[in-house]
Formats: sequence, C-alpha cells, structure tokens
Amino acid sequence: MKTTFRQQSLITAFLMTFSIMVYCINEANSQTIQSSPENKYPQDFAETYQASCQFNAVTKGLSQEQSKILCDCTLNQFQSKYTLEKFQKLLKESKKEKTSEDLIEVGEICAEKLIN
Repeated sequence: MKTTFRQQSLITAFLMTFSIMVYCINEANSQTIQSSPENKYPQDFAETYQASCQFNAVTKGLSQEQSKILCDCTLNQFQSKYTLEKFQKLLKESKKEKTSEDLIEVGEICAEKLIN
C-alpha cells in the first residue's frame, strides 16, 4: 500500500508515542496486571497512552479532534488485537529494532479512518 505524506505524518505521530510508553510499560510491569478477555487495558495505562498519543499527534499538525479520533482508534485496535502483555512486548521490541509491522498496520488502519 502506497502511503501519502499525510498518512506518513499520522503514522509518525502515532509511532512517536512509544517513547513515552516505555514509562507506562515499566510501571505496568512493576504491578501484576491481568487483562480481561476483551483485553481492556488498565485505566492509568490507557490514559497515559491517550495523553502521549494526542500530544504527539497535535505536535505533528493534527487538530485536537483529529488527534482524539486517531488515538481512540489505535487504542481500540490494540485492545481488540492484543493482551496488555503482548502489546507491551511489541512496544519494547519496537524500541530495540525496526518498528513492528503489527504496530505500523494499526497506525495505517487508523490513519485511513481519519482521512476518510
């Protein structure tokens, strides 16, 4: 799939949230957290993710409303696809090496929804 400059900016904003998410991962790992079958992430984790994601999206030129839509979408996608443990593992791996295709796919899905 060929991505446009706007889509690349959205994906970049989404991926930038991972630097702040390392803190959340460390905090969540220090506690024993079990995901429900629906993979509902703990409220403090979700709130930190949302704040970080929205900040980065606005920094990249999205409006507050657009950033909320994008970040809600990505969080919902991750919760529907991955347990908290698996999501944290993907985030950690993306810090060590090239960003996971799984993470990029979610970014592309949500960027498409925002553009359409």
